[in-house]
Amino acid sequence: MPQQTPTESTRNHMSERGVKVVFEIVPKGSCFMDQLEGQVSDVELHFPNGECHADVTVSEDDGVDPCRVEVINYSGEVCQNCPGTIFADYGLVPRFLERNDDEFVVQTHLPTNHDLSDVVADLRAVSERVTVVRIVDMRNEDVSGISAEIDLSQLTAKQHEALEAAVKGGYYGLSQEVSLEVLAGEIGISTSALSQRLARAERHVLTQLFEEE
Repeated sequence: MPQQTPTESTRNHMSERGVKVVFEIVPKGSCFMDQLEGQVSDVELHFPNGECHADVTVSEDDGVDPCRVEVINYSGEVCQNCPGTIFADYGLVPRFLERNDDEFVVQTHLPTNHDLSDVVADLRAVSERVTVVRIVDMRNEDVSGISAEIDLSQLTAKQHEALEAAVKGGYYGLSQEVSLEVLAGEIGISTSALSQRLARAERHVLTQLFEEE
């Protein structure tokens, strides 16, 4: 039997994922991890054939130094309202960094032309609460070794909407592809209202970028 090349046997695809996003997610339903004792520090999830396969790293401090660390494997039904399935639907690879009493801390990498609002909307549909706590432009690290970390939870929903529309519309581009008036019309608010929202959003973002350490 002739050996197949990768392009013949599989559909290979490579793309840059230059944006790192960290979420805090409060699940709406129960999870198999609720039954684990100890501190969950890392979770790897896969959903082959509609099932949940997970490796969960659990540390338990029983008075011995160093504390005991175990990796628990789980295979079974997908938990109802599992946020992991949303990441899978978008072709994202989530890393569950932590599992606290009522929330997950999840990190994933998105393409540079990502649509974060759609991911967040779908996550919120299956979760009690979803907060974007950090966005890091990984491309900056290649250039200067410095990454930009922005806490978007400081923005109101309207400020976030205005800033996202401005960025996507090219308002901040060198050629300013869209005017403030056109952008305001697309959002459905007055030019002055949009200007105020953007100014407040920009203040939050720029303050974080250039605040003194």
